[in-house]
Amino acid sequence: MPLFSKPSHEDKRTGYLEKPVDAEPMPLDRTGSLEEPVLPWVIELRVVGTANIVNITTRPTMLIGRSDESRGIFPDIDVSELGGQGAGVSRRHALMLARDNRVTIQDLGSANGTFINGRVLEPKTEYRVHDRDRLRLGRLELQIHFVIKPLVDERTHVGMQNLLKIPVIGDKQNILIFDESEEVCRVLRFVAEKAGFQPTIAMSDTDFMRAVDENPPDMVIMEMTVGDSKGVDLIRYLRNHFRLSTRQLVEAAEAVHSIPETASEDREPQGLLKHIVNEGRQNGNGTVKEMVSITNHSRVKPDIPIAITSNVTGGYQMGQAIKAGADIILSKPIAVDELIETLHEMVDKLQTA
Repeated sequence: MPLFSKPSHEDKRTGYLEKPVDAEPMPLDRTGSLEEPVLPWVIELRVVGTANIVNITTRPTMLIGRSDESRGIFPDIDVSELGGQGAGVSRRHALMLARDNRVTIQDLGSANGTFINGRVLEPKTEYRVHDRDRLRLGRLELQIHFVIKPLVDERTHVGMQNLLKIPVIGDKQNILIFDESEEVCRVLRFVAEKAGFQPTIAMSDTDFMRAVDENPPDMVIMEMTVGDSKGVDLIRYLRNHFRLSTRQLVEAAEAVHSIPETASEDREPQGLLKHIVNEGRQNGNGTVKEMVSITNHSRVKPDIPIAITSNVTGGYQMGQAIKAGADIILSKPIAVDELIETLHEMVDKLQTA
């Protein structure tokens, strides 16, 4: 039996669910003071019981509902493609607000109600939500995941102007940021630039290895798992980059990036990889010479600071990451003040290396 009934294409009205769900009203004491909006949050909504994830472009105020072009309704968080109509989600169902160091939800008088962890919300009243809370819109159940938030301590009240005063920590060091989420990369880049670093963004293992070979970073912040890539293998690649032979570098690069001899100029390899590939092409029998003594400045330093981000902080995977050479583990949700402290630690490690 399908989870949601299939709506009629002709009738886009929100129908009332056959049997209303009894629920205890949500207590108001979970809400906090609502200040002016601050640094962008990064939030994911995961549809319970499916593999669907809604990535939110976070704004101070976000409408949740179903789109209706004829009425000019275009929600910031549109659940139309998630069975929203059959699940009883209204066009203008609820508001999500990101302000100060908190996120709140407000039901807009929807036909079938809004629930947090099974408790119904009073319409037109803001309720605070937390990481991993269950948000239900009619019968559509979502789990909220905070990926990046402003501060570790949720009780701290700091206005936007103070949060935007990110201290200058770096001295134009090249920092490689590796994550498949565009929103995460955007916030990490913003913080890194404000803190005095020169960020390079990679959103796939191909981009990551190309960035390492073409512009060796001084430090790295990387997601433990991106797509099918294994973070442990990439950490090992970083830690051993300075001692890899030409043959090994080419084999590693070709494993994720095919470089034909007739490649256009914009696809031609650059930096160290260009030097290696050219050397291989000039060799008549197709064998790449062993050139271990390639200039040191084209290699990643063996003591480069590496911070990894992950949804988990323990277990076998984290143990392997630390064994491979990770220095710092940042568990999600990542707080901006925690990120700034991590940048301090990485600079200190560079200076004492």
